Amino acid sequence: MKTKLIHYLATASIMLLATIVGTGCASYSDNPANASNKLTDAEKAELLERAYVYALPLMLMDATYLHMTNVVKPVGQQQAPPNRLIHARVLANANTKEVVTPNVDTNYTQVMMDLSGDALVLRLPHTDRFCLAQILDAWSNCIAAPVATDIEGDYGYYCFTGPNFKGEVPASMTHIASPTDHVWMLLRTVCKGKDDLPNVHAIQDEMRTYMLNDYLTTGAEYTGKGTHNPDYDFKAPVDYIMTMPMDKFFARANELMLTNPPAKEDAKWLADLKRINVGPGLKFDASIFGSEAEKLWTNLVTNIIAITTPRSQQFVKPNGSWQFYGEPIAEFGTEYYYRALIAVAALAANPVSVAVYPRANVDSEGKHLNGNHRYCLHIDADNWPDTKPFGFWSVTLYGEDNFLYDNEQNRYNITDRDNWKRNDDGSLDIYVSHEADTEHPDNWLPAPADDFHLIFRIYNPVARIAHNEWTMPIITRLD
Repeated sequence: MKTKLIHYLATASIMLLATIVGTGCASYSDNPANASNKLTDAEKAELLERAYVYALPLMLMDATYLHMTNVVKPVGQQQAPPNRLIHARVLANANTKEVVTPNVDTNYTQVMMDLSGDALVLRLPHTDRFCLAQILDAWSNCIAAPVATDIEGDYGYYCFTGPNFKGEVPASMTHIASPTDHVWMLLRTVCKGKDDLPNVHAIQDEMRTYMLNDYLTTGAEYTGKGTHNPDYDFKAPVDYIMTMPMDKFFARANELMLTNPPAKEDAKWLADLKRINVGPGLKFDASIFGSEAEKLWTNLVTNIIAITTPRSQQFVKPNGSWQFYGEPIAEFGTEYYYRALIAVAALAANPVSVAVYPRANVDSEGKHLNGNHRYCLHIDADNWPDTKPFGFWSVTLYGEDNFLYDNEQNRYNITDRDNWKRNDDGSLDIYVSHEADTEHPDNWLPAPADDFHLIFRIYNPVARIAHNEWTMPIITRLD
């Protein structure tokens, strides 16, 4: 079950204008003396489930922060000290195994922000291509989405402040007020292929971070060092969280809620969780669950997908062979079960107004996709995956392990940037098979001689696509 849960971390990857503000109530800091003594075993089990569902996104975001910042200086393309930029310089390929369902369309730039002290200033250059920053608070909600194509002049400056910031933000900067001290920025810059990488690198090289005080006094870019803790050398945040005992999990969650306060809308939910000492600054004690504690905890951890899926089903949008996570993804509000499911299955997903990621496991007859058969994915000319300016789309193939399929052509997807051929009526056929398609080489997507699935990524989708008001491409088996 543990391996299956880790593989759920796909579909992803992370942005838009939902401002989650507010703090937890002051009364949460008062530990209830014997509130749990009045609860039945069934009530305790229910509250434990709700507490785990509520805190899980915060804990996964924290584990991601701890892992990505667990270095003294930047290392590779995945780690750097807090408040320093991390640039991915190459596109994903079949050897990319750090994350499942890797994105082959964009190069990532990331920064893990610590806003507990000074504010952070981000400089982005103006671009004439898709270059959008997804800003997540510590609860995995999107709080902003700076777009580099909207920048007037050469650069745009964004000032990020935490909940306790008392200074003034320069009028020349866009102020992004985070409700939490920890913030994760994932910026995606579209790349047209290997030959286009130097152009992406030139954009990345113009990005900067500054601490606000340094920017205003010396103008010096931030180059601070971090620290290394061997305890945080885990490979996957979800793996790290799954191995935590109950006491440690909620002790950390309660601590994090002090500097990353819950939203005002969470007050009613937290009033219930307070009965088992879950909340900002409370002292959790697993002994209140008696001899059933370990059994209850194991059941929650290993069955979190099964627990959260039924409560989230209304947000899954089916469309023929395809389905995707719909609103309020990334702007969760009080949909805590949905927020927990996405945290485990697609941490850092975007709002649908920024991107949708329909996934298909089966053909038009409901049979599982397998490379031993030949398929045609048909897109009508009058049913095109339209996007807003600077948007793009791609169809990427993944094996059952959620990684890219290694093939001689090094072709992992078909995109709107490729040199495929349309039919005479303007429609497009994409052919998928393990055996080489010599009749349609420019429109062929290689598949393993085994089961596979497809993800149709559409960035900056028009409204009818974002709201599932179109017909997804039909996947027809040809043999």
